[in-house]
Amino acid sequence: MVMDHGIILFTPIFAILIGFTLFKILKKRKRSAKSIYKLIDNLEKKYIY
Repeated sequence: MVMDHGIILFTPIFAILIGFTLFKILKKRKRSAKSIYKLIDNLEKKYIY
């Protein structure tokens, strides 16, 4: 039985890279939504109150 060592080595590395990329995108999206709410709150304080 012959196994391809390239697949065995690169599959976990590829999976980790995909997971890290998704984590970064979700974290960035969450941060940007938080900054938008903060911006709206600051504008309300400045112009309404």
